[in-house]
Amino acid sequence: MSLDTYAPSLDYTPTKPSSVLFQGDIPAAVQRQIVEFSDFHLKGVDFARTTGQRLALKEASVSRRPEDAKLQSRLVYELTVAQDMTNRQHTLHGGCTAFLVDVCSSVGLAFLAMVQGKPSDFVSQTMITTYHAPAPVGAKLNIVSTTTSFGARTVASRIEVWDVTHHRLCVSGVHNKMAPKMPTPTPQNAKL
Repeated sequence: MSLDTYAPSLDYTPTKPSSVLFQGDIPAAVQRQIVEFSDFHLKGVDFARTTGQRLALKEASVSRRPEDAKLQSRLVYELTVAQDMTNRQHTLHGGCTAFLVDVCSSVGLAFLAMVQGKPSDFVSQTMITTYHAPAPVGAKLNIVSTTTSFGARTVASRIEVWDVTHHRLCVSGVHNKMAPKMPTPTPQNAKL
């Protein structure tokens, strides 16, 4: 599915590409495309809308990894923990954390696909989330998404959620995704 087929709800203020620090050889069209893609997936949907609308894309870069010279993307989102994101201990809820790991890594993988002119549709295979420290209400978070693998069939990203207010790593995660494949129709006369 191309970005042209999306019909995002515009009941939010769109992010301006000029508010994002882009680093690397990223054409202006791709800069605009990833900002629109991020807004659509984070701000234009009903699930976790208030959290998604508060996520601010601050940095987006593409570079060659020194170890193997492969392209990788890195995105940094910023968010302050609000009451509607918390558990009974008034810290970031595990379900909200899983949402952040999912969407921030997904946008990072789509960004790398866009830069390379490849399809950007993926579905989740696995998502591993490790909790290190709580993030209380009011804590400012940086969510850092770095792609680790971008193959023909599967892609992967790692995520770190940093509490910059209290100077600690709260969550780390790994998200593996694959290109979707529609099921093959079963013939009407098939027998089991």
